[in-house]
Amino acid sequence: MDIIKKLEKTKLFKNIDVKIIEKILENINYTILKYEKGETVVFRGDEVEGLYIALSGELFSEMAGEKGEIKKIEDILEGSIIASAFIFGNNSKFPVDLISRTESEIFFIEKHEFLKMLQKDENLIKNILDEISNKAQFLSAKIWHGVNNKTIGKKLADYILKNMEDGEIKFKPSLNEVANLFNIARPSLSRVIISFIDEGILERDGRKYKIKNLEKLKNI
Repeated sequence: MDIIKKLEKTKLFKNIDVKIIEKILENINYTILKYEKGETVVFRGDEVEGLYIALSGELFSEMAGEKGEIKKIEDILEGSIIASAFIFGNNSKFPVDLISRTESEIFFIEKHEFLKMLQKDENLIKNILDEISNKAQFLSAKIWHGVNNKTIGKKLADYILKNMEDGEIKFKPSLNEVANLFNIARPSLSRVIISFIDEGILERDGRKYKIKNLEKLKNI
């Protein structure tokens, strides 16, 4: 019953009554996978063998770059479906490493059992389709935002490198004029400047900005 209560709070079983969840799981083979603090759950490239749901504990995903640098991708919250967009499809492999930050539990069902389970309730089908669609929409928006901000960020970085004086930059004659120079709206430029500040590249000093991390600026 403890497992059922935990599943009730997950995205897959959203708006499904506890008694119905119990009935759905009848004759369905599932496993509760347990992991220790710091243990790697899966590596990038491992086969996604079925449905994985984070039941308890804290997990996070990360990816190693070509130069060996590690980039954290996201925290996996309790109730989340792990790698939902990769359960099916031609490239059914984990896109990132998954690590258990604390002791954790994952609810696991193999693909054929998951398909059998989906046939038992229409809400399950809707919930998993919503999850996959939401993930695809989020990734699409993130890519669009990243491409556009990278373009503006590169223009801004080049402008700063060409016009800085004594480790500082003043946008002359105004931010509006610089935005016009880049052929973008002023708010778009302001957002990138704020992101530079958040990343420790710039520091505001009145109407001027101090360059705090020149190397990072050069590598944008």
